[in-house]
Amino acid sequence: MQSKLKRQKLIVVSIVLFVAFTYPIISIANRVKMVAGIPVLFLYILIVWIAGITILYQIAGRKQKKTDE
Repeated sequence: MQSKLKRQKLIVVSIVLFVAFTYPIISIANRVKMVAGIPVLFLYILIVWIAGITILYQIAGRKQKKTDE
């Protein structure tokens, strides 16, 4: 049961990341402005990428609890 739930969470996060990196969403961050000397688009890609890796690590890294029933 736990494995199925983990798989579902991984699929949902993967779909959200896929949508976050598609053209219509990325075009929102594609501005000529800079934040601390870094283009907004680069910051968007970096932040979403790091957040995705962190979330996927948290989901995949959780160990299943063994119950003796």
